[in-house]
Amino acid sequence: MTAVKLVRCVLAIIAAVAAARTAAGDQAFSQPPDGSGTLYQSSWYSPDGLDSDIYCWDNFTLAADGAISEIRWRGGYAYNQPVASEGAISEFTIEIYRSIPGGSQPDMGPGGRLYRRTFPGRANETFAGFFGGVRLYDYNVTLPSPFQAAAGVRYWVQIEAAQGLQPGTSWPPDWGLNRGVGGNNSHFRYLEVGQFQTITGDLAFSIFTSGAPSVSIAASASPAHGGTVTGAGSYPIGSLVTLDAQPGTGWGFVDWTENGAEVSVSPHYTFTASVDRTLVARFDAAYTITTGSSPSYAGVTTGDGVYIQGTPVTVTAAPAHGFVFNSWSDGSTLSTHTFTAGADVILWAFFDSEPLVSDFNFDDAPQATSLPIDLVDNGVTAYFTATGSGYSVQRADVFGFTPAGFEGLCLMPNSVFPADLIVDFSAPLVDFSIMYSPHELGCDDSAIMRVTVYLDAAPVATATTTCPRPGTWPTGILSIAAPAGQTFNRALVHYDQHPASCQDYGVIFMADNMIVTRAGAPCLADWDHNGTVNSTDVSEFINAWFEDQVMGTLVADWDHNGIVNSTDVSEFINSWFEDTAAGC
Repeated sequence: MTAVKLVRCVLAIIAAVAAARTAAGDQAFSQPPDGSGTLYQSSWYSPDGLDSDIYCWDNFTLAADGAISEIRWRGGYAYNQPVASEGAISEFTIEIYRSIPGGSQPDMGPGGRLYRRTFPGRANETFAGFFGGVRLYDYNVTLPSPFQAAAGVRYWVQIEAAQGLQPGTSWPPDWGLNRGVGGNNSHFRYLEVGQFQTITGDLAFSIFTSGAPSVSIAASASPAHGGTVTGAGSYPIGSLVTLDAQPGTGWGFVDWTENGAEVSVSPHYTFTASVDRTLVARFDAAYTITTGSSPSYAGVTTGDGVYIQGTPVTVTAAPAHGFVFNSWSDGSTLSTHTFTAGADVILWAFFDSEPLVSDFNFDDAPQATSLPIDLVDNGVTAYFTATGSGYSVQRADVFGFTPAGFEGLCLMPNSVFPADLIVDFSAPLVDFSIMYSPHELGCDDSAIMRVTVYLDAAPVATATTTCPRPGTWPTGILSIAAPAGQTFNRALVHYDQHPASCQDYGVIFMADNMIVTRAGAPCLADWDHNGTVNSTDVSEFINAWFEDQVMGTLVADWDHNGIVNSTDVSEFINSWFEDTAAGC
């Protein structure tokens, strides 16, 4: 081979290597392993979590703008078990955060997380060797949608493993990142027990940016003060682009446009990079609509959200069992209510108890008193007792939180040991329901609760349920109806079975908002809901009718036609005479 041919060959090899390196991506940041076996745990127990879970972040800054396409890292297992015992990792999650002002830690507030992807499996886990007597592994993932990083900006990457308990052991998650070098000799972590900490030591990881041919994606907000957009930058051809539009306070997202034409109405616009594009996120003035139920457990409302000014808003109110819809706080008597967005609005849906329903919410009960207690509502007396250490009347937020649907006072267990709640009633009933919240922390399933009803000592029926949305102190409704033609006067609420898979639970529950329906024909004209129809109901109805004339309200709209007039009075009096004749 001549010298000229040799030079040409060498140049061709160099060009090929350079081309391959460009196609595979360039290393834009690195904190290589320090050669020790030191590990920093960054793993959690899947699916429910444990108090021993830990998550770690470390910061990086790129010298030039780049589309992050690959992340590599080194890690291992604290218990250093044989490979056969290390298969408990089910997935890795990669997250990228912005910094707080000053850059000392990741921004954990709303909008702080900029990127998140979960990768099933073990991220190409490859044995790297023994270091300090610890078996370590190398890992890597390719991001399906590159993250656009700006030069000179400090970001934080979190790499976390999802693990079950080690096979055949009771060891909690133990996977962690190896210690690295070349950073500021510190990283940030969160302990599931509720602690954020800055820890000495870098994490071993590397950031790669794509070297493939790319296109430019530009994005802006209109008007500029209406909101912010993220995701613009240089993207490799064929990669996924995700643009996010976040409206500012008092603004709402309208659409994405390109050259004046609408291309998407989703604030999270995803497409494949192929050509240079310039997109605009349009924002318009918007208003917040908030709905609620009164009482909170008497029904469900929908329609909350942020609405662009001038657009129609539809809110709905659906009563719970034992209640009927009355009106909205703006005066509308339509359960499905439509109006035009023109201001921030808080709307309350008011519900009334049905004539034979008694509502025990414990707010009038003697606070801090242990059972037994008597409570009376709508002519029915409920006598509460319990087994074991029993229950007491406490504030629903006594533990520093309030379960969904609870408010005011409720029944709280007196110990961590099981106790049945027993309620005897002064009148025969046809149905029963009670809201409950079992002691469960971050669970994916919930306890089975049982209610059994009796007529005196004879069982009538039994029913079970479980919370429809498990989690932390979730809430459910335990209910039962007597078989046709039968009644009951006692209910026993029992914690039947603990969650099948949850590891963090207690066999106790809180209770609130007990609703019962007594047997018999409804006394429609029992205006004051005291269980009887007499002259007091007439006088109180007339007082309400006169107040409606002055205030423009619809409390006495007896025929539910949207107006209060003399017809309501005459129809109420007719109902009153019918109820009196029926012995109400």
